[in-house]
Amino acid sequence: MTEEIRMSALQRQVVSVLLMRGPLARGELTDLLDVSRSRLSPEVGSLLTKGVAREIDSMISTGGRRATRLILGDGTFGVVAGVDIDAGGVSIVLMHLDGTVVARRLVECGTPSEPGPTLRAIDNTLKAEVTKARSSLRLIGVSIAADIDNMGLVSEPPPTMPAWAGVAIGEHLRKRFGVPAHVENDVNVLAVAERARGGPAAGLRNYAVVKLSSGVGCGLMVNGVLARGGDGYAGDLGHVCIDPSSELTCACGNTGCLEALVSAPALVREAEALAASGASPVLAESDPLTLEAIGRAALAEDPAATALLRAAGRHVGYAIAGLVTILNPAAVFLSTGIRGAEDVVLSAVRQRVYEHARPAATRGLIIGTCQLGRDDGAVGAAEFACHAMATQ
Repeated sequence: MTEEIRMSALQRQVVSVLLMRGPLARGELTDLLDVSRSRLSPEVGSLLTKGVAREIDSMISTGGRRATRLILGDGTFGVVAGVDIDAGGVSIVLMHLDGTVVARRLVECGTPSEPGPTLRAIDNTLKAEVTKARSSLRLIGVSIAADIDNMGLVSEPPPTMPAWAGVAIGEHLRKRFGVPAHVENDVNVLAVAERARGGPAAGLRNYAVVKLSSGVGCGLMVNGVLARGGDGYAGDLGHVCIDPSSELTCACGNTGCLEALVSAPALVREAEALAASGASPVLAESDPLTLEAIGRAALAEDPAATALLRAAGRHVGYAIAGLVTILNPAAVFLSTGIRGAEDVVLSAVRQRVYEHARPAATRGLIIGTCQLGRDDGAVGAAEFACHAMATQ
């Protein structure tokens, strides 16, 4: 069994800062953490001994003694695994603490609708990849397109993977591999990962991440902490009613929900109708129709596809305007599968937010895209595990 990672409170603070900001000199750490060099030195020494951190030469010469910076561990520490479970498939990465990805693998499990066979496939693939890397597994992070309650269980049956309800993924992996395993909803994982390695949110304490996929989710960072709510359902933006007159039924059973209008299945259905009616020759040539295909059609200046994405952006922007008015985040980052045409959606989102949110709340607001793409869910899961190590 792998040795447990034990760290003091100050050591966790050091790791957390390095995760967000990247390599730092010791003097920079003392300033950021507001501690003396004499207080910091033995704690850093312990992290170096454990392999959690290491020293590298600084690119900036100060003259005299060789300048160094602290960076998180490499293969000497072992590897962190990230697992992304989505209705479309399962992927795994192995990553060093310093953020270097050393392995990527799609898990051969078909459609991951059944938990048992899928978890066995994850076990086998993860074991094989760690063996191939000639390393030791130290942490596991799991991102899943499902709600996770405060006990770490998949709570409400996910519409696309209902059999996963009640499954204790983390407990299974902890027993199987003898290491800490941290499981979270996919958009919450993205929210945490957005601040990693000097990312766009690294210096922010209040921001939101909105993901458009098989559903619509929102991860909220409030005062530097992931907001999960009383039962783990905070940020369920997809089930905010934005059109009471709509007759479209959402997966939750209600009508008028944002998710019923702009989720991937909803947009694909609209695109199929446009293609069938002859309104979009470009979409009619796409087989199969996907979010990516809609994005390509918009890039090709197809008017119908462009109008479809602008309408989706306005719907999302309407919901985000309410979020901005209530929480006043410094930034909102969007994750979509609409490759290459994100700007079409973003411009419509920005327009609607600025029209409907309070001007005081939008004065310094940043609205942009996530640093991790739709195919980087496993990387986000590994980053989430690293941050969990530093904060729990």
